[in-house]
Amino acid sequence: MKKRLSLALIPVLLAWSAPRVPAADLKSIFLAARAHDMGYRQSGASYREARTIGPEARAAFLPHVSADANVSYNDLTSRILGGSSTFVFPSGHFTFNAHGYGVSVSETLLNIQALYAYRAAGDTVRAARSRYKLAKSELVLTVSAQYFGYLLARDDLHLRRAEARALRAEYASAMHSFHLGRAPITNANEARARYEAVRASTLAAENAVRLARARIERMTGAPVQNLWSLDLHRTLPRPGTGVLATDEARAMNHNLVLQAARGQAAAAAAYARAASAARYPTITAQASYSYARANSGEFGFGTVLRNKTIGLDLRLPIYQGGELSAKDAHAEATAFHARVAAMRVQRRVRFDVRQAFLNVRNGYDEIHALEAAERAARQALTSERLGARVGIRNNLDVLRAEQAYYRSERDFARATYGYLLGRLELKAAVSHLTVGDIDRLNALLKPPSVASAPSNGDLAAGIGARP
Repeated sequence: MKKRLSLALIPVLLAWSAPRVPAADLKSIFLAARAHDMGYRQSGASYREARTIGPEARAAFLPHVSADANVSYNDLTSRILGGSSTFVFPSGHFTFNAHGYGVSVSETLLNIQALYAYRAAGDTVRAARSRYKLAKSELVLTVSAQYFGYLLARDDLHLRRAEARALRAEYASAMHSFHLGRAPITNANEARARYEAVRASTLAAENAVRLARARIERMTGAPVQNLWSLDLHRTLPRPGTGVLATDEARAMNHNLVLQAARGQAAAAAAYARAASAARYPTITAQASYSYARANSGEFGFGTVLRNKTIGLDLRLPIYQGGELSAKDAHAEATAFHARVAAMRVQRRVRFDVRQAFLNVRNGYDEIHALEAAERAARQALTSERLGARVGIRNNLDVLRAEQAYYRSERDFARATYGYLLGRLELKAAVSHLTVGDIDRLNALLKPPSVASAPSNGDLAAGIGARP
């Protein structure tokens, strides 16, 4: 009895000790990519670096206070040669201590160059902030595109395998007809050629699935399997009721790429004005206090000195060897280049909004058309199976109908992926993407069932529930 119980526990122990591959949804893939992606982390480091420019430029307008102190031991030997007979300086060896301290304060009253440099620093920080938010938005779009690209590659593999099964059955039927003398050998050769071609495309589809998974693993830095599939039977969000002109107007004010380009152009223009303002005078107020005491000196007596000063410092560059003119010309050329780049980005953003808007509108209509085609293909497959059961259809007819159904479902899934990505691209073109967009897409996914979990990665997974 104990032996039977121990034998019965072996499958349970093996199942418990077997390595389990956790399923991954879009949200978990995005979080892993955000923690691993070096481009996103580099943009954050660049923004952190840019934030230090503002306080550095603002320091030119704040008071500068400095203090100094000194203490010394002096060993002095002096010998006077000549001199007046009425007053004789002492000669000899003197040792004494000396100490002193001082405080100085300066405040800029007029520095036009520093003012423009401070404005340029603010524009630079705003541009860096826009680029950092843009990196977040691009990461959302990239992860979603790679995720749906993997699902599409997996669906295409399922279609290729269905085609291979149908053509293999067609080839076997042609060979059977040839052996019975009902058909020439050319029919069998043509069927074999079609089967071998689809078999080769199946191998390419398997490699495409592996590459799509490798791209996701490169983003996350960890192996991923059993990705959640898209629930094709869930109601998709409808396109927005906005018009193209409204989206274009919003993009001119909220698009992050355009904001970064405009911020860079504004910073370059401010730096050009700062370079031109280097010819202007600067006025600085200064005040200082110093105290020095020496117990002795070279004349044999000590000193105590107190000095208090307050005043204004005016500086005006007259000629610097052409350096100021050269810097001014270089800054003007840089500002012009930045303005042209911002105008180019503005035109590209306007086109991207128009393209994404039209793709979303067309994609939603295409989904409804392909959904109707998928229902028709499902009904045709049901009819072929019913005909095979009553004897008026053969297995080859059923396989061809199944192949047509898989192709229609693959096209429907592709249109659905394209529509969802098109919505992301439209929002990214108008403003920017956030983690909330990932959450909304993740709600459309469904976890893989235990019964349909693939035995070899995701290569055996299909599009979804099959009839």
